[in-house]
Parts: sequence; C-alpha cells; structure tokens
Amino acid sequence: MNILLVVSEHPGDGKTSISIALAHHISKLGKKVALVNPFGDTDELSDSSGASIFSDLLGSESLGWPLELPKSGLVDTRGRPYKVLRDVKSKLIELADKNDLVIAEISSEIPLSEKVGIAETLDAQVLGVIRHKHGLKVDDIKNQWNSFNNSLCGILINCRTKYTSHEVNTTFIPDLANLGVKVFGVIPEDRRLLSVTVDQIAKHLGGKYIVKNDEASGRLIENFLVGGWTMDESSIYFATKDNKAVITRGDRPDLQMSALTTDTTCIIMTKAIDPIEYVEYEAQNEGVPIIVVDTDTIKTMESLESLVELARFDHVAKLDRLSELIQSEVDTEAMLATIGIAT
Repeated sequence: MNILLVVSEHPGDGKTSISIALAHHISKLGKKVALVNPFGDTDELSDSSGASIFSDLLGSESLGWPLELPKSGLVDTRGRPYKVLRDVKSKLIELADKNDLVIAEISSEIPLSEKVGIAETLDAQVLGVIRHKHGLKVDDIKNQWNSFNNSLCGILINCRTKYTSHEVNTTFIPDLANLGVKVFGVIPEDRRLLSVTVDQIAKHLGGKYIVKNDEASGRLIENFLVGGWTMDESSIYFATKDNKAVITRGDRPDLQMSALTTDTTCIIMTKAIDPIEYVEYEAQNEGVPIIVVDTDTIKTMESLESLVELARFDHVAKLDRLSELIQSEVDTEAMLATIGIAT
C-alpha cells in the first residue's frame, strides 16, 4: 500500500497544514491523493468544524473520521493491532487501491510506541514534522525519530523563526543528518499562516458590525495598525501595510478617513463610539467593514495578543501561501521520489 503517515511529537506542529498542502501539491501533478485523519486530538474531537477542513479545502471525504482514541490503545504490548486499527486499515486499503497516495495525519496524542505499531501495521512510510524553536537540540528528539527505523522517509522542519536560519542550517540539520535522518526542507514562519479573518476578530473582541461586507468579513488580517500612534502623516502611515485592520478611537473620523484612502481590510473603532455618517457612507462604498468595540485602544490591543490561538489552517489563501512555501523551500522532487510518487 502507498500510505504516508504524517506525524509530529506535539499538537500544533503543523501536521494538518502540511498534510493538506502536500496533498494539494501532489494532486496538481495529476496524481490521485486521498487525505484522511483517522484519530483526532482532543481539541479536534471537541471542534465539529475540524473534521470539515479537509473537505472544505480539498474536497476529501472524512469517512466518519477522526475517531476518539480508545482507552485500550490501538496496538497491544506485542505490537499487534486491536480491532479499531484493523478496521481503519481495511478502509485505507480500499483508498489505496483507488489512489496513487493516501496521506493519513496521525494524532500527537498517540504514544510513540503505538505510532510505530501503526506504521508497521499499515506498512506505511512516515513523514515527520518538527516545529522548530530556538535552542531545540537533536538529542532532545532523536528517540522520537529513531524509533521508526526504516519507516521514516524524512523530516520537514516547520515554522522556523526569522532569526534562527543560521542555527538550523549549520547545527540542527547536520545533527539530524548524523542520525541518518533526511531533511526535505525548512518552512519559515509566515504571517499569513498565522492570520485570522475579520469575522474571527469581531467575535474575539465581542464587537458589533456597523458596516458589514460578507466577502470582506472572510478576508485574512495579517497586520494591525493603531491610528494616532505615529509622527507620520496618517495616510502615509496607513499605506505601509496591506491586509490590515486599523484600530482607532471612534471619535477620530480624520484617522478613519485616512485609513479608507489606503488598502484597509477593516476598521476597529474603540470606546463604543459609532462612526459619523460620512465615514460609514465611505466605508460602505469601499466595502470596508467597521467593527465597534466597548474597550479602549490599549485594552483592545491587549485582547488581540491572544488572537493567534484562533489561527487555523482553514482558508484557501493559507493553502495557496503554504503551497508557495513548499515549492520554494522544500526539495519536493526528492521527497516525492522517496515516497514513491513519480513527477
């Protein structure tokens, strides 16, 4: 069977986003790919929207998955699969007969020994995802990847922060190579992949729409600019960023109008002050949502600090961006050759 398991040590390392982008990339090569998530993390099972992400972005069937991990585990102490895993294997065999590749994301909550047992049961290859952080040492993670032995086809390093490129390239990757672990590429941290939509911001802040545009409400916000916190002319300041939300007091129509002359995605007005009629009219014409919140500007900014926790890989613009990064930062030819996909 041509099955690829995408695994990581921790939730949030990027398994879902990489699985989706990889399936998207391979399908664009004219190959048939099935993407599944048999066993979900706790947060995935509690969030009914999680199961629809594959379907929404790729049109992939969920097959009724993810399933809750059984308390007894998936394999016994001798590595033999329990019935729930045998049933999953049967469905994957059916998918493998119809597709060039089946990509299965495996929950980080599954113990390492069981992940190894799953790979052996499914006769699958394993693609590891490591979320990089400053100071991460290969010695801290080598047991995770050595345990898979020949099943591990390689690693993708994800979310490398801006100033750790030298550390990753001169120390981390060579140390992995010394363990016999192949690194296919390093995906840098990216602002768009961490962004959220206008609707998510409004809900997070408990704001109300004064002007709402359905199309604009689903756009991603990558930048936040605070009106009045600059010595530059407002129109020049607001023009420095695209895909932005402008935060300003509700009683500053001068700043609001300046923002509307630039590429502004939404305006957040603070202190529960609605916009004047002319600003509302211009926002309607420009298709720029206006959200009014009760808090002042400082409190609003503080509330936005936790916004990144809402960021999920559930938007086509994120898929497009990650696909671009995979093509530019990953040796896709080597990776696909290793997992048996001819390009």
